[in-house]
Amino acid sequence: MDPGGLETERQPLDGSCKWERPTFAWSWSIIGPGLLVCLADTDAGCLLVACQSGSRYGYGLLLLQICLIPVLFMAQDLTVRLGICTGKGHSACIREHFGPRWCWFATTLLLVECVVAMVSEMSGVAATGRLWGMNPLVSVVVASFVIIGAVLGLSYRQIEVIGVTLGAFEMTFLITMLYYHPSVGSMLQDALDHVADPEYMKLISANIGAVIMPWMIYFQQSAVVARRMRTCTEMDQERTGTLVGSITTQLIMIGALVTLAAAKSGNRDLKSMEEIVRAISPAFGVVASKVLISMAFLGGSLCAAFVVALAATWALCEAASLEDAYALEQSPTDAPFFYGSFLSVVVLGALVLLSGVNTVRLNVWVELLDGILMPVAVGFLYLLAISEVVPEPVRVKGAYKWVTGCVFTIAAWEFKHLPCVAMLSEARPCQSAGHQNVEFGDVHAHTITAAFQICSCARCMAEGDNG
Repeated sequence: MDPGGLETERQPLDGSCKWERPTFAWSWSIIGPGLLVCLADTDAGCLLVACQSGSRYGYGLLLLQICLIPVLFMAQDLTVRLGICTGKGHSACIREHFGPRWCWFATTLLLVECVVAMVSEMSGVAATGRLWGMNPLVSVVVASFVIIGAVLGLSYRQIEVIGVTLGAFEMTFLITMLYYHPSVGSMLQDALDHVADPEYMKLISANIGAVIMPWMIYFQQSAVVARRMRTCTEMDQERTGTLVGSITTQLIMIGALVTLAAAKSGNRDLKSMEEIVRAISPAFGVVASKVLISMAFLGGSLCAAFVVALAATWALCEAASLEDAYALEQSPTDAPFFYGSFLSVVVLGALVLLSGVNTVRLNVWVELLDGILMPVAVGFLYLLAISEVVPEPVRVKGAYKWVTGCVFTIAAWEFKHLPCVAMLSEARPCQSAGHQNVEFGDVHAHTITAAFQICSCARCMAEGDNG
């Protein structure tokens, strides 16, 4: 017992907390929002980018993936502190401390981003179904019913377990990486080599700018509140889960990159799951390759779909001051706005995809929104975390404050340049045979794919194909 008669693990973070700073604590409770949101970050589009990176540049981007671990953790760590200390989600905090106009500005951009992200996740599901000969309509409809049914019938904690389980399927790339077991020497040599290629530099910039996605910030802070985390011990456990998630998601990226680099398929411009399967089939066989790739891409897409849809729903409810933070524990009749909003995001995403919209072009334009929303979301997050909103022992201060501020500034600056690359891909779409659009994209991954397309389509223009 502490001197005040309260056990530390039951002490609410109301300013009377005895800790000088948050730390880490291990328990099974670390399987929470932090781990879930990090696994969602490595969705189908992101995996495709990692595969392309390995196939195109070998192990050249290996060290970058490692360096991005603390960047991801810093952003999500602040959501944990704010969620537990304020008991409110990100939109609610912005509304309370910066006013409803800023809140609705950020929320509106987030809603558009999340709907397009849902299109991307559903396209990942459709691509997986297509790999096995399934009609895209069937794949998308089944996935939509699974997502909606889970949210309507289960508690948040149960949804969280399902999401983490689906996200864990992405670790099949760790299995394939270990199977290839390339020599450490060759990986280090590639990783330390300088590549004098403009597209390589764009790829580095895009990876840095895309490591923190706005919907991740909104989701984790609201999910921490939904889990009713209010104690010092729960904060330590959630920070540990976030750190584990940050490491895990980058290990998955490394696994995908190393797998395709070691496969040495000869195809430097991977644009579909079928091409990834063909690349690793010599080592695993066709059927095993299809199973491994399907598990990773389907798991990542469904995990991200849950997170994206809930992030948009919580943000809208907080901005409108409707329902409460624990709506997932209520029935649809008791929280109609919450469940109606969730249903709208999922259904709208599925309908847009099935309408035949060009998802590549759609993702290009959402980069423009990301370029605006990313600095706004991270900026508010940082300003709140260093303010008196957070109790002094938990507040971001000292060296950590300055390091975090510098990292966020760099990330926001890099993200600012992504729309420029995206717009280039809109300028002259290639119609040449063999240079078709990728069959699925991702909001934060498409710009990288677009950069690859610019490079490959330039050859068409130089050769006088169709330009």
